[in-house]
Amino acid sequence: MDGRQAHWQPDSPPPVDDLRDTAGPWLWRLWVVVPLMVLLGTALVQWLAIHASQQTVITQLSAQQADETEMLARMMGSKLEQSQKVLGALAETAAPWVQGPASQAPPLLDQGVAATRYFDSLVFARGTQVFRRHVRDAGDGDDAVEPTERDLLRRVMVDGKPLVSEPFRSASGGPSIALGIPLRDRQGTVRGAMAGVLRLQSQSLLPVSLATTPPNSGQLVLMTAGGVLISHPDPARILGTTEDDRLLAQVLQRWQERSVSGGAQPAQSWWLAPHLVSVAQMPAARWLVVRVMPHEQSLQSWGRQWRSWWWLLLMPLALAALTWLWLWTHSRRFKQLVAQTPLPLAPAPVLAFASGPVQAADPASGPPPDEIDRMGMHLQELGQQRESLAEQLRQQQQLSESVLAHARFSFLLLQGDQIQQVSQALAHLLGYSRQDLQGQPVRMLAMADQDFDEAWTQLAPDLERLGSAETSVVLRHQSGAPVTVSLHLVNIADAGPDLRWCFVRAGQARVAALSPSRMDKLTLLPNYEALLLHLTALLQARREGLDQSSPSAPVLFYVNVDNMSAINALAGHAQGDLVLQHVARQLQLLQPFQGYAARVAGDKFALVLRQCSPEKAHELAAQLCDTLQNWQPQLRSKHFVVTVSIGLLQMDATFADALQVVRAADMASYSAKRQGGNRACWREAKVA
Repeated sequence: MDGRQAHWQPDSPPPVDDLRDTAGPWLWRLWVVVPLMVLLGTALVQWLAIHASQQTVITQLSAQQADETEMLARMMGSKLEQSQKVLGALAETAAPWVQGPASQAPPLLDQGVAATRYFDSLVFARGTQVFRRHVRDAGDGDDAVEPTERDLLRRVMVDGKPLVSEPFRSASGGPSIALGIPLRDRQGTVRGAMAGVLRLQSQSLLPVSLATTPPNSGQLVLMTAGGVLISHPDPARILGTTEDDRLLAQVLQRWQERSVSGGAQPAQSWWLAPHLVSVAQMPAARWLVVRVMPHEQSLQSWGRQWRSWWWLLLMPLALAALTWLWLWTHSRRFKQLVAQTPLPLAPAPVLAFASGPVQAADPASGPPPDEIDRMGMHLQELGQQRESLAEQLRQQQQLSESVLAHARFSFLLLQGDQIQQVSQALAHLLGYSRQDLQGQPVRMLAMADQDFDEAWTQLAPDLERLGSAETSVVLRHQSGAPVTVSLHLVNIADAGPDLRWCFVRAGQARVAALSPSRMDKLTLLPNYEALLLHLTALLQARREGLDQSSPSAPVLFYVNVDNMSAINALAGHAQGDLVLQHVARQLQLLQPFQGYAARVAGDKFALVLRQCSPEKAHELAAQLCDTLQNWQPQLRSKHFVVTVSIGLLQMDATFADALQVVRAADMASYSAKRQGGNRACWREAKVA
């Protein structure tokens, strides 16, 4: 090789019979991997759908089981309340007993009250006297009173209100509870107590279903808040505790954690694999009804539903088969494109794009390139061409920027009526920066719209016929002063639509912007007349919507030196002029922010900032006040402190003319002076 870079050479398309040989291992991998990914993706989506359906079914079953458990708890609580009402009626009948002799027995059984047969036995207490009256079983006496019953009667007489005892195993066998109620005399004083004893399975206090639960409805368990089992499918567990059952102990712990805040708690359901557990509280005795549903029984309906959708399992296989068929069909066209792709002179493996010239290789050194290698070598050549074009474009942009920045002649590049590029010389001639003019309408440079329209009408015939034209026009300086120039427009037909060069040559009227009649001789700033012209031009531009370089309206600083009369009286007018010149220099330092400084009259100055937000204007005003206050000049051996009062005003299209703008800013400066000076005040209200 002679060191030159290899280029693409056109190859003749291979015959149709050889298309089968162009399919390399990449296509075979594609035919395997893509259908497999479709198969796995579809299977994953179906698994997620099944899982979501299962969770939905569990949520619905939990809510349904919680409602059923709470309804059962309320029914049992109502039966317990009914028993308390029966006992209250018996207490009213037995109340005279506490006022009679101590040896007198309660008259309930002697009177043959039918309500007494609701209970298994009745226990009475009066002072230290405690005895039982059996209703269903024979026998009575103090010895037959259980310790739990005795303790209940004692608490009823102390508290003076009805109570329900904890479940206990009575002497007659089986779990029982005692309902206690106080006995009062005619004055309402508690003189004794009575209790009605009920076996838990008697009088239908507990449903029979609690003891014998159908196999397909799970287990029903009744227990106290302390963990004592009242009813259980296993009779041997009754009156036992939940410590021997891990599931019930876990359920009780969760319920106690939720009941820490106090108050009645609604029924709850928890998924404690492999069981669905629901808990509800009886309102009267604060007992807990627990229903335990095994996992297999809770999901039987869901399982039957999904067994009817077995055909959905065939969907991943069908999609994978369709994907493979689609790939096989489109790979034929891909093989034809790869076969027709020309190879470079030196085929080389292109697993990574290497920079530099492509070196020649011996054809016998390795296998011929497959379809990926062919496409990779083609992309490498295209990448090298793109880098070469990008470098050329960068060099051209640098060259154009250098011409625009350093060319001594003034010109514009226009597309329609928009300024695309502008030279630094023209921007300096008109008092702008290049960034101010780029992208703006060329009409903003015209002194008057009528002159612009007349000049364009004059140029249009020659531009259409000859491709170039020349005329004179008056442009507007950034300060508002007129600038007479000569324009030479040239169409650029091959570069794009409506593109044209505009070459500008300044005339004698440029001196008008710096005319001695509009300059202040002491500070070398524009005078009041020049300021009014500048404000008039800005108002017209804002009113016509031509000045869009700044998102906010221009800001006018109206600066009034506070103690200028005292300086002139004590140090003399010559020293006072030095102070005015120093204030003027400080204002000129703010002009890099597109400012226009002028001396209005005497000790009053103005500064217009066209590209300045209200926040930045307030910051610059405070900076100017601090700078002048810290100056403290020594005039005729005396030290003076120079302060200023600044009026700030945002100029918008609501002002009629420049005089209204100046008067409004002057009023704002006097507001600052009345507040003690050395500050800035905004003029918010518009001048009518």
